[in-house]
Amino acid sequence: MNKKIYVFILFLGLFTTGKSQHCGWDNCYAILLDVRDSLTNKIINDLDIILTDSIGKPYTSKWNFDNHKETSIYQGTDTLKFGQNNGNNYPEHGAYNIPIGLNSYMLLVYYNNYPEFNKNGTDKIFIKDNKGHYENISLTFDKNKIAHMCTSNPIRHDEKKLDDTTIKIRLKKKKQAYYKATER
Repeated sequence: MNKKIYVFILFLGLFTTGKSQHCGWDNCYAILLDVRDSLTNKIINDLDIILTDSIGKPYTSKWNFDNHKETSIYQGTDTLKFGQNNGNNYPEHGAYNIPIGLNSYMLLVYYNNYPEFNKNGTDKIFIKDNKGHYENISLTFDKNKIAHMCTSNPIRHDEKKLDDTTIKIRLKKKKQAYYKATER
């Protein structure tokens, strides 16, 4: 009888280990954006970028608000807002820098907190330039552009795969209205 208990415990241990999370990034996904000026190809900093549904309503996630405080891209809001992964966004308490997608905007989402994972390809990314230099845009994106962050995923080790996953966006500057003052 004792032998059966040990075999059962061993089986249970093997089953649990086989189904357990194998890295800290399991079930975590990222959407990476490379946002640049359409004429100069320079990276545009300090943009507000939000993930929305098909009609433009921002997605929210209390889980993201509570659980990404230790990352360098943390935004301090329950709105699914992209952070800029420029390698030096350290909150006062310290932060974990994400080792891929440097100089890009990034949003981390978990399977249970982002509904449908762009199932129909109708979710949108809304980009707003608070400084007013660039046109605000809203665009849909391919569901294949949502990258699994597991350390065994090729995007962590293969620049081409990372590049294929990254959404490239080129913003146009707003047309400026110039007024010439008339003299009297």
